[in-house]
Amino acid sequence: MARRQDHKETGLVKMLAYVLGVAPQEFGLVPDDQGWISVKELTKALHEEEGWSGVRESMIVDAVNRLAPDQFELDEKLIRSRTRTPPRPRPGVEPPPHIFIGLRRRAWPVIMDRGLEARNDIPLVLARSEEFALRLGRRRDAEPVLVTVQAQQAMDMGVMFSGLGEKLFLADWIPADCLMGPPVQEKMPPKKSTKPKPDKPAGPIMPSPESMPGSFIVQQNDVEKPYKRKGIEKRVKWKDDRRKGRRDKSQD
Repeated sequence: MARRQDHKETGLVKMLAYVLGVAPQEFGLVPDDQGWISVKELTKALHEEEGWSGVRESMIVDAVNRLAPDQFELDEKLIRSRTRTPPRPRPGVEPPPHIFIGLRRRAWPVIMDRGLEARNDIPLVLARSEEFALRLGRRRDAEPVLVTVQAQQAMDMGVMFSGLGEKLFLADWIPADCLMGPPVQEKMPPKKSTKPKPDKPAGPIMPSPESMPGSFIVQQNDVEKPYKRKGIEKRVKWKDDRRKGRRDKSQD
């Protein structure tokens, strides 16, 4: 069992070396200017590969710290290769007439009107093929919307594309006029039906006597004939007088 675990951890280190230092673009990952990649995004990418669906972020951090601290560097939620520099984007590349991106369903109605824009210095990642665009889109939505980007029209409007490997293209913005996607009503998830709430009672609800500790219900018979209750004797006056008379005679 220990040997099997060691073999699995060694395989993970080799996989990280390839993804981070050789070909991150093959997995849809785009390192920043210093080569950093989000550990969370790295984990999502590994889950798409056969045999790596069980990898967790904690496993990656543990493997790096114990087995390969000289190969990789961690900085909170980021990771990069120490020994290799990943490929850099090639600016000014002319993509095919149509390239693709997978978007969240709830974001598509807004993007359709306003266009796409990079945020937090993270470029837009577009794919050469529909399949790869949907693969990347599923990292953020189980059923992403496939949107086609008219690359030539975008370049005519001032957009500059960069290439990363053979599968990816990067951009800072895409005008709304250059986006083609499905009508909103066909792709948006249906709204959840809201069940009517029951009417609230007008006044406070008093607890039942049975539910109150140390309490009991007073029955009508208890009021009219209290001697019927356990522990209470019936007292009759003429019987008491007779008993008293007998006691007096016996004393005489």
